[in-house]
Amino acid sequence: MNPQKNQGAEDSPLLRDLQAEVSSESAPMLQFMLRHAGTIASIVVLFVLVLAGTGIWRWYTTSKNDEARQSLARIVLQTNGPAQIKELAALAEKAPADVRFSVYLALGQSAMSNGDNATAADAFAKAAKEGESSLALVAGMNEAGALLKAGKYAEALVALQKLQSSLPGEVTAPQLKQMTAEAAVIAGQPEQAARMYLALAREAQGLNSEYFRARATALAPKIVDEEAAQAASPATPDGATDKAPGKAQ
Repeated sequence: MNPQKNQGAEDSPLLRDLQAEVSSESAPMLQFMLRHAGTIASIVVLFVLVLAGTGIWRWYTTSKNDEARQSLARIVLQTNGPAQIKELAALAEKAPADVRFSVYLALGQSAMSNGDNATAADAFAKAAKEGESSLALVAGMNEAGALLKAGKYAEALVALQKLQSSLPGEVTAPQLKQMTAEAAVIAGQPEQAARMYLALAREAQGLNSEYFRARATALAPKIVDEEAAQAASPATPDGATDKAPGKAQ
């Protein structure tokens, strides 16, 4: 560092005035700030720019979300038929994450109402991935419904079974179970459907329980009889055998 430059800085009127106003203990800090004033100013400017950039990004994100919602409302209200499906599909490709679920759900509903069940199933599946908890469950059930309408019974059954297995243990979702049972019937698996209806009968009460049991009986009476026999037989005590008591050998 140039000694003459330091000497000039120390002799500057500003430094003399500041040094006269601060205590001797604070003088080293003051000299440090004066020596590194340019760096400190750059850091402050950078911090301000970061804050400004964060605010601008939030504003930009909010603006994009509002723009996408307005586009969604316009398409739903002002278009119909294949044109609506096409515009919703295009919007879904570029919609922000916060709006994407609503767009895919609207696309699925539009496609299903226009008989395009394959597009509807695909849109509902994507909506299920974008949604959370109950919203994802609704979208998944709609996907299965579209698959059933498209005649893809086995695929619908698999989709419903995956939905059911993904639910937390404390969630019963009887509507989902009943839909899965009916999908099993259509897919040609009456015994599986009967077991599901028996499970629903055990969970329900009153007329609902009687209906579910009657449905299971109509589908697979053998399964119902087996369950009744198991319920009627006493539990085998620990250590007991199936052999009749006989003479000791």
